[in-house]
Amino acid sequence: MIPETFNDVLETLNVPLAAIADLGSGEVQIIGDPEVVDNTDLISTLFADKETVESLNRSLEGQILPRAWSQGKVSCIVCKPTVETIVGLFVMDDLDAVQQYHWSKKANEAIRLSFSASAS
Repeated sequence: MIPETFNDVLETLNVPLAAIADLGSGEVQIIGDPEVVDNTDLISTLFADKETVESLNRSLEGQILPRAWSQGKVSCIVCKPTVETIVGLFVMDDLDAVQQYHWSKKANEAIRLSFSASAS
C-alpha cells in the first residue's frame, strides 16, 4: 500500500507525520510520531477510523485537491494520489495562505508521483 519512496518524499518535504487511508479496507496507517505535532485533534478529526475516512472522502468529491485543514499551527494537507487512497500530511508551519498553497501543490505532486511510480 505504501510506496517504497514514500518516506523519502516525507523527508524531502520535511513532513514529520502522515496518515495514509485505504478506502477499500478502511485501514489507516500513521507514519511518524503524532507527538511531533502539538495537537492531535486534527489527526482524529480526519483519520480516526473507517467512518471518519469515508466522511473525509465524501467531502473531497468535486473539490480541487489538495485540500488544507488547519488547527492552530498544525496543518493537514490532504491529497488523493489514487482512487482508493487518501494521504494526510501533517505539518507545523507559519506559512501564509499563498505560501501554503504553493507548498501544498508541490507536496501533492510529489505524493502523486510516489504512488504512480509504485503502481507501475
